Amino acid sequence: METYKILGIIGLVILVVFTAIISTLFFLGITFYYPYGMMGYRIHYYMYGYPFMMFPLIFVIFPVVLALIGLIINDRTASGILLILASFFSLPIFFGGFGIGFILLLLSGIFALVK
Repeated sequence: METYKILGIIGLVILVVFTAIISTLFFLGITFYYPYGMMGYRIHYYMYGYPFMMFPLIFVIFPVVLALIGLIINDRTASGILLILASFFSLPIFFGGFGIGFILLLLSGIFALVK
């Protein structure tokens, strides 16, 4: 297996795992303590139990499909372009897995185009 495919698979797994973890926490309702503001000291709750809190899981489908197609096909130019597009489409999803998945997908696309 080539280097760009390994980097792409790792970036894709990081993106999916981080998105699944954070979406699940939002869906279940995590509590945080917000000590400042006009309302004083309070414990705030995220809205939970609503399907729209799972929007990152729905929004991650497009970058995942692009990255999988880019990893499956053997044409390096098309793979590089698809992986770079997948990396930029993953930016709204928690900055592409907190930046790690974004950078790995971007590097895999660049490596596919360079060689």
